[in-house]
Amino acid sequence: MPSLSWGTGRRRVLSVLSLWRRQHGGRVSSEGWSQDQGNSASGHRRWLMLIQAASSPLMKTRDSGDCTMNSGSCLSTSTVAVPTVTGSSVALSACSSNTSARPASLTDTRMCFSKKQDKVKKRVIWGIEVAEVLQWQGWTLGKEITKSLALKNLSLKTQKMTYRSPKTKFFFTVIPQPILLSPGITFTLPIIFRPLEEKEYMDQLWFEKEEGMFCVDLRATLPCHSLICPPSLQLPMCAVGDTAEAWFCLENVGDLPTFFTWEFSSPFHVLPTTGLLEPGQASYTKVTFHPLLAIIYEVQATCWYGEGSKQKSSIQLQAVAKCAQLLVSIKQKRPEDQDAEGIQKVLHFGTVAVGCTAERHIKLYNPSAVSAPFRIEVASDMLAKDHTFSCPTTNGIVPPGGEKLVSVSFHPETLDVRTIDYLSIMPSGCASQTLLKVVGFCRGPDVSLKHGSVNFSWVNLGQISEQSLWIENKSDCTAYFQFAIDCQESIFSIRPAFGTLVGKARMTLHCTFQPTHPIIYFRRVACLIHHQDPLFLDLIGTCHSDSTKPAILRPQHLAWYHTHLARGLTFYPPDILGILLREKKLEQDENGALRIPTEDLADASALKYPLIPPMTEYFFDGTSDLAIFPPPVSIEPTDVDFGACPGPKNPNPVPLCLMNHTKGTITVVWTQRSDCPFWVTPDTCDVPPLKSMAMRLHFHPPYPNCLYAVELEAFAFYKVLRSYSNIEEDCTVCPSWCLTLRARGHSYHAALEHHIPQYSLHAPKLFPAVSPNEPSYRSLLLINKGSMMLTFNLAPQSSSDISLRPSSGLVAPKAHQIFLVCTYPKGNSWKQHVFYLQFNFCLRYLKEVSMQSREEALQLKLDTCKRVFFKPTWVGCSSTSLFTVRNPSRLPLEFEWRISQPHRKMLAVQPAQGLIQPSESLTLTWTFSPLEETKYLFRVGMWVWEAGLPPDTRPPATTHYMLRLVGVGITSSLSAKEKELDFGNVLVNSKQSRLLMLLNDGNCTLYYRLFLEQCSPEVVDDSPLALQLDRTEGSMPPRSQDTICLTACPHQRSQYCWKISYSLLSHRGDEAGKRQELCRVFLTAVYPLLSILDVCSMGSAKGITRKHLWRLFSLDSLNTYLERDPTPWELTYKVPTRHSTSQIPTVFTPLKLDFNFGAAPIEVLPSVVLLALKNSGVVALDWLPAFANLQEALLENMIQNILVEASRGEVVLTSRPRVIALPPLSVSRIETPDLLSAAALGLQHAEVPRLVARPPTDSLRMPQPSPSDLLPSGPPSPPPHH
Repeated sequence: MPSLSWGTGRRRVLSVLSLWRRQHGGRVSSEGWSQDQGNSASGHRRWLMLIQAASSPLMKTRDSGDCTMNSGSCLSTSTVAVPTVTGSSVALSACSSNTSARPASLTDTRMCFSKKQDKVKKRVIWGIEVAEVLQWQGWTLGKEITKSLALKNLSLKTQKMTYRSPKTKFFFTVIPQPILLSPGITFTLPIIFRPLEEKEYMDQLWFEKEEGMFCVDLRATLPCHSLICPPSLQLPMCAVGDTAEAWFCLENVGDLPTFFTWEFSSPFHVLPTTGLLEPGQASYTKVTFHPLLAIIYEVQATCWYGEGSKQKSSIQLQAVAKCAQLLVSIKQKRPEDQDAEGIQKVLHFGTVAVGCTAERHIKLYNPSAVSAPFRIEVASDMLAKDHTFSCPTTNGIVPPGGEKLVSVSFHPETLDVRTIDYLSIMPSGCASQTLLKVVGFCRGPDVSLKHGSVNFSWVNLGQISEQSLWIENKSDCTAYFQFAIDCQESIFSIRPAFGTLVGKARMTLHCTFQPTHPIIYFRRVACLIHHQDPLFLDLIGTCHSDSTKPAILRPQHLAWYHTHLARGLTFYPPDILGILLREKKLEQDENGALRIPTEDLADASALKYPLIPPMTEYFFDGTSDLAIFPPPVSIEPTDVDFGACPGPKNPNPVPLCLMNHTKGTITVVWTQRSDCPFWVTPDTCDVPPLKSMAMRLHFHPPYPNCLYAVELEAFAFYKVLRSYSNIEEDCTVCPSWCLTLRARGHSYHAALEHHIPQYSLHAPKLFPAVSPNEPSYRSLLLINKGSMMLTFNLAPQSSSDISLRPSSGLVAPKAHQIFLVCTYPKGNSWKQHVFYLQFNFCLRYLKEVSMQSREEALQLKLDTCKRVFFKPTWVGCSSTSLFTVRNPSRLPLEFEWRISQPHRKMLAVQPAQGLIQPSESLTLTWTFSPLEETKYLFRVGMWVWEAGLPPDTRPPATTHYMLRLVGVGITSSLSAKEKELDFGNVLVNSKQSRLLMLLNDGNCTLYYRLFLEQCSPEVVDDSPLALQLDRTEGSMPPRSQDTICLTACPHQRSQYCWKISYSLLSHRGDEAGKRQELCRVFLTAVYPLLSILDVCSMGSAKGITRKHLWRLFSLDSLNTYLERDPTPWELTYKVPTRHSTSQIPTVFTPLKLDFNFGAAPIEVLPSVVLLALKNSGVVALDWLPAFANLQEALLENMIQNILVEASRGEVVLTSRPRVIALPPLSVSRIETPDLLSAAALGLQHAEVPRLVARPPTDSLRMPQPSPSDLLPSGPPSPPPHH
């Protein structure tokens, strides 16, 4: 390394350390850099070491020395924790020294290694900078270790000092001599330590200056274990069930590698629990807080270390746990929603189209002071595939005082079903679970045809007839429709044969009739609709030729045919029916249809064509083993697969068997086109009654490597219908029967690969819920997305317990095919049905479709193990108990409770009957009203059956439940804590309140009514009672107490007595029981009593004797009058003031007394008379002398009267104080004027009035006093009692 000058090295180190300070917040000190500047060699070496240190991972800190970082920045931190949030946890970091930092991430190592450095703490004493302690570590016996003690003069003058050698022989230095330090100069004093044994050494080096003495400690320590950590760590506030985290630094400040082990208690957890720290190494320690109770936690964690783990270092862990609370509300509420507090919240989605998704939002508000983690669960007892409601937010966190929106989706798949489900919103700790009821209704397409039939009337052979009708979708959702007819091979065609109808749309259909033979034609075509029952369209037509003219088929013939089908007459040809009609063996009803004559006309007309559900008619049309009515004509097989026919030879024909089940000869005509690759021979034949005919189905593919699939059509009719002349009665005309035969095949060679089908199949996962032993139907939608034809057929390995219609066919490019699938659910457990669709005659193109079904049991899930317990109830009252029933099935059920007649007076339930929707929970309220004191045991039955039955129809199946109810009737009574309540002495016409405590020591709730009766004095003329109760009715739970506030306001001086009684209320008509005395209330109404106890005179009247004063002031009359009851005029309860608006009488009392002061010379001392007043009563009183001429309302007249009296030489009277309060039985003492002046300053013992009479010297020249001189100087006085 090249040599560096002192200045260059210093600047480089300063730049490096400044950069480090900006990055890490450290502090760089330049202390000691000027030391030994003269020694260039040592300076070079020192700066070279610093440069190397600056460019290496070792970084200099102020206190901890060089530090090598292992992962990220890991400095020791202060005890003020820094919070971080991860997930639902709150994390903090805390350590024990000056600089703070946090790990970069939770997965960091959180370890740092500190290289120890002999860094000493310095101080400045009288301008001298010197180290506090000089310490020796890591020393060896027998070796001398020298350390330098630096003294630097920081003052601006030369410092002079001396020092003394250490006292012990283990520390010594150079011979003491005076030290002179110029300003800024550093002096280095070498100190030598020479140990002789392994122990700790301590000594002091003293320095002496003019100002005084100071010392430096000298210490030599042995290697030891020492771990330090912060004294306490405050973790963040946390919700119950949640987790909070914090970190602190554990540092090894000792000289030895140290193993440690943490000891802690729940709910805190310290990581790492054990470990090893090298000298100078620090470890980030993680503290996890997972509370289970909402309390304040203060736990001490202890770190054991050292030899035998006998040393310890403790940290106090403090944390607060609170219960999280979430308030659930509905955003953008609808009228049908329920969002009030205290009731179950209901979220309505309304009506949603099948296959569509509706979304609504709920709002979660956290009013607590902690973060509220939550989770949302859907009802767990439902099949996952049947969850039409979904909530994508299964868990989350709501910050304190924050809100969170949660979306709830409704995606229905089952038509015309009211779906109910429940969402449980649970905060952490499951403290306050909220159950949200979600309701939705599924609506499907509503497709209808303008007419149910199209009548082409008659056309000539070779002509074409066309008519139109419209198809309409009245719903809002999109509808897919398809007519089950092969328009290319049939004499009837519908354009378009398939399509899509958007909501509220209408489409025009064109129906074409192109007959090939002169016969009558009738075909009932099914219109398949996805998510809707099929519709049926009747196509009617008649073809005439020049030689053959059959009877014209009309819609009326179809109506008669349906009636004849129900009456079993369709198996007879028209000629036989005509003969029977002529022979009166048949007759016509009011509609013209034939019937067998019978005496009971009601039975005969009752045989009508039934109303057949569309799905039932479609599946049981006679082409399978099951049929609603026996088919007159049938053909077997109805579905033929030729398979691969690559040529050059044509495949062998497939034999067909056509059977005639009627009693007449029928004619069968096949209507296939001439270029069809499939044909039947013979194409026309007659079949005798109850006979069969053998036919052959041929297949000749015209093109190689092609797919072929057709539906051949044949019409069978009675032979006599060839000519209208054979028909005698029009009602005997029978329409033809349409026979269909599906045929398919392909011409691919075995070595060639069939083209890949491109399609989408919309298949539900579940069959709809149906009643027991009833079929369940579903529709599937297959869309051909490719540009080539797509053939399909039901693979043989499919489940045999389902029926798929159609089972084979062809789908044109961009067209769709609607399937209807049927099954009979068996058993209450879910059963899986698997069937396979094979496409394009290739085994590689198999589509597996899996659906599930189950037989819905007519059952309800009852709560509390079919038992209901009532709390003890007072005889005559009622108690309630809640009972929950749940419908676990997918069918709406009706229920009814049947209570026996003797028990109806004691037991009731609300609602007693009703409808419960699928997956709905219903809370019932049972009411128990005992009639006597005994224990009751009831057994009540509940009947359940399927809802939606016609009125007055007996349910085919019911389920019966028995519920056990237990209650106890007891008697009890109320009592008062105080049987006698005494108000004591109360001033008349004043109010006083007391509390009466009621006790219910029984085991039942009591409903009571209180009655108040005044015993004395007697109440006159229905005047209001002097005692009032704040309430007279209420209820008291068992073993409780209640308080009633009594307010008394007596109107006269008397001894009052009231009796309070009660009666217990019955819930039967709000009747009250027998009255019972509760307590008595006493009160003594009194007036205040004031008397004159003594009198004396002062001033000019000093010589008047007490007896003469008593007579001059008429004190005997005054005392006698004060003992009487006040007159009505005297009952004044307010002080007249200048602001009074009511008229105030000039005289209050009928008694007028003379206060005679006698005579006195002019210009003498005023006559002062002192009266000693005594409160002779039992209540405190306030008194005020009210002179008739001193009323505030007559102030101006009063002033004039006083001036006139003064001009005549009469006296002017004053009284101080104006208002004096005397406690009961108190006596005011006679005092001197000095004490009287003290009484005016507020002394309570000087309650003595002073009457002063001062005659004027010159009444004519006397200045007139102003009104303000005569007004009271203080605020208005309290009202006197009399």
